[in-house]
Amino acid sequence: MISLAFKMLIGKKASCIGVIFGIFLATLLISQQSAIFLGLMARSYRIVTDTPEPTIWVMDPATESEDKLRSMPLNYLDIVRKTPGIDWAVPLSSTLLPITTPSGKFDITQLYGVDDATLIGAPSLMLQGSVKDLRRSGGIIVDEFSARGVLSTVTHDGVRHDLQLGETLEINGKRAVVVGICKITQNFYPQPIIYTSFSEFQIFNPGMTYRTGFILAKTNPSADIPAITKAINEHPGLRAYSREEFKNQVMSFFLKTGVLINFGLSVILGIIIGFSISGQIFYMMTLENITYYALIKAVGGTGKMILKMIIFQAAVVGIIGFSLGMGLTVLWGLAIKDTTLAFLFPWQLLLFSGGIVLLICIFTAILSAQKVFKADPKILMGT
Repeated sequence: MISLAFKMLIGKKASCIGVIFGIFLATLLISQQSAIFLGLMARSYRIVTDTPEPTIWVMDPATESEDKLRSMPLNYLDIVRKTPGIDWAVPLSSTLLPITTPSGKFDITQLYGVDDATLIGAPSLMLQGSVKDLRRSGGIIVDEFSARGVLSTVTHDGVRHDLQLGETLEINGKRAVVVGICKITQNFYPQPIIYTSFSEFQIFNPGMTYRTGFILAKTNPSADIPAITKAINEHPGLRAYSREEFKNQVMSFFLKTGVLINFGLSVILGIIIGFSISGQIFYMMTLENITYYALIKAVGGTGKMILKMIIFQAAVVGIIGFSLGMGLTVLWGLAIKDTTLAFLFPWQLLLFSGGIVLLICIFTAILSAQKVFKADPKILMGT
């Protein structure tokens, strides 16, 4: 009966292709849009994942993320350092400043100022140059995407030249020298990301003299992190988070932008397409074959046998449609790898997409089986 079910399925080529296309489109929308959303979400807290050294992040209570950052006096650093259980604490500042290339190209950069002595907060993966060169006067490290993109120059003959070590830029009217090119997680906003030392940061942004945006702290291996954050939070003007707490805080701020609703609607649209298009076409295909099902019932075929046939047909189109949709999503992700486009495909997303497709297949199978079970073989066969 399984072979008969397969012949009935491929015998209606247009309907079979229509069901597969519906599941393919649903899978593509659900998996691709979810992967883009997760990629953007990961970029929102990139400052946490790209700075693995600290176990505690300290900031002003009004700060929700680096996009909503309120600076605090630099002498708060002593309060954190004197807290029991803290091994070390260093400042990290972040701000948006205008940047101009020698060719006159203008943009807004995300500038980070890392501790001069330890350089904690600086990029860990350098493609060119050395992190230690940040201690040079006016030294900056630029992310590779900006060096190859918005900060590159195009000659009159159309040849693009990437930003190179030793070239100079103008940040907020101050001269800066490129001493390194780094590879980091891209920001949520497509703007250059630049690192400099904390002392140079104050030169580029005089308004941040004796102030800092964050305080990065490392606890003792045996320290009770919740107890330490509670002790720091007792001081007015300070708010301490563990790594995970700060990551969740940033994600919460990110979700307030409404981006979840936009991508959520795309996923819901994919689910609707799967249930409506695939379910309807599969149901119509069953109606086209209902005479054959009636004949099977007339010669002694049981309802369990017919149900197995319908489930088999739904499983075949589901597996093919899901494989095509997931395959295209993965290929698209590979195609945009190492670009500025956001994409993150964890294994949980594969299970989520597969679960939705499974529900679609179950729905279509039940809908079609009910029609077959209610059909009277005598009426359908004219006897």
